[in-house]
Amino acid sequence: MRTTLFIFLFGVLAWTASAQVPREHMRLYTDKECYLAGEELWIKVCVTDSLYRDYPLSKVAYIEISDAKQIYSQAKVALENGTGWARIKLNPSMHSGTFRLMGYTRYMRNYPSSSFPKKYIAVLNAGQVSDEDAVDVVPDSLLESQETPTYQLQTDKPLYKNRDKVTLQLPQLPASLRELSLAVVRKDYTLPPYQAVNEADEHVVSPGNKRYIAECEGHIAAGRLVTGVPDSVFTRLSCVGKDIRIFDGRLQPDGTYFFFTTGITDMQDVVLTSIPFQQSDCRPELVSPFMEALPKQLPPLRLACGEEALLERSQGVQIYPLLPVDTLQEKGGLLKQLHSLVPTASYNLDEYVRFNTVREALIEFVVGVGVSKNAIRTLQSDINRFSRQKTLVLLDGIPIENHEAALNYNAHMLHYIHRYGGQYSFGGKIYDGIVSMITHKGTLPEMMLDINSQLLAYEFPQDRPSFRLPVYETPAQKLSRVPDFRHTLYWNPTLTPSERTFTFYTSDLNGDYEVTLRGITEQGEPVEMKGFFRVEGGK
Repeated sequence: MRTTLFIFLFGVLAWTASAQVPREHMRLYTDKECYLAGEELWIKVCVTDSLYRDYPLSKVAYIEISDAKQIYSQAKVALENGTGWARIKLNPSMHSGTFRLMGYTRYMRNYPSSSFPKKYIAVLNAGQVSDEDAVDVVPDSLLESQETPTYQLQTDKPLYKNRDKVTLQLPQLPASLRELSLAVVRKDYTLPPYQAVNEADEHVVSPGNKRYIAECEGHIAAGRLVTGVPDSVFTRLSCVGKDIRIFDGRLQPDGTYFFFTTGITDMQDVVLTSIPFQQSDCRPELVSPFMEALPKQLPPLRLACGEEALLERSQGVQIYPLLPVDTLQEKGGLLKQLHSLVPTASYNLDEYVRFNTVREALIEFVVGVGVSKNAIRTLQSDINRFSRQKTLVLLDGIPIENHEAALNYNAHMLHYIHRYGGQYSFGGKIYDGIVSMITHKGTLPEMMLDINSQLLAYEFPQDRPSFRLPVYETPAQKLSRVPDFRHTLYWNPTLTPSERTFTFYTSDLNGDYEVTLRGITEQGEPVEMKGFFRVEGGK
């Protein structure tokens, strides 16, 4: 009887646990459907549960753009309460044709890839012809007859000049609408809707016996050893900069290391270090977090577009990288302090007589730091003596295990020396105090890393980049000789139903422009509203 009761209770618990296993559902919104190779694609990612409720579990989404042969563009997107957006630079070498855009979170990889959201986008390469091109160009009239959009959105005028201010007044929207995004794009192409993704055209990737934990706090960077035995090596990932950002690797059953990062976004210089228990060569490397799954085949591209309009867009794509940097654009990657550590003492070396080496600077004027046998020690105030355990020495946030290399470093490079008292634990190691040296550049200049470390650039998730919105309020701004070839005039992924009025400026490109508002209802039904206006020459 007891055995039967136990089996029954175990079955109930197992069923309850399986019923409560969360499932993530994702939707993708792009600023348009047709791009040129080299253009920027703006994408919004929304993650909810199966009932379209807010689902703040995963903090990172992954995007892949590919054809049937290779991946062309990838992006990591930082999520906040299930929502985030990113700017993806399309590869200039992409051929003309149809490409698949696919999104997923790390946690979603516990299910077959057939459940991931996917959409087709059109890409045209106006600068080169490839054997892989698969484009069927047809007359505008043929495709326009298949689509008769109803224009529900109206701007303050139907006709504008170049660099004119446009005011868009939205109608009263139901409060139940969600995930709203607004895009204004020149309508110089006509593209019929693609058919739903056919599973027969997909390489379905199954997780098998592997399980993927959710990125609940931030991006999980993965590394592995090219040489060396994982069981005898400790690894560390550190961000180069003026703050302390150190992440110890956690060894996984498959021999990889996980670095559980948090609060770091955009492109960063990092140092990946392996510390063997015994002196040996154990070079580490980072592992791609992307699935990199390809479709079996893609439908041919069938669209209508004007040759002149295509050439104008192509000129804009080529000129854009040469334009002055927009001060409104985020410069990206400003690190925030991970550990709320307050230095016991700080020294601005610009206020002192310069010495040639760090050894001399520490000995001459840094109080509470001692040098003994090529080792740096900090003063422990509670026992009033220098520590016997190792001190953590940092240069631009990077741990320097070889204290002799730190002591011989060029002191002319330094701006600050910070001393932290007390004990600190990193990766199971206990350190008595921290000596943090900050250079003027903050980029680890002239420091030779050991053979078990490597400096590399790593792209963390994009954290809501700003869309470029030029302003032409004054005559001088309108007459500026800096060209404006924006094809997407406006992109706003953060609308709420209560917002009604939006303003933006036209560019130097003439033509017809389409305003598109997208979102979903509380039941998950898609909502789309459109508007239209025209731009003709003159300022």
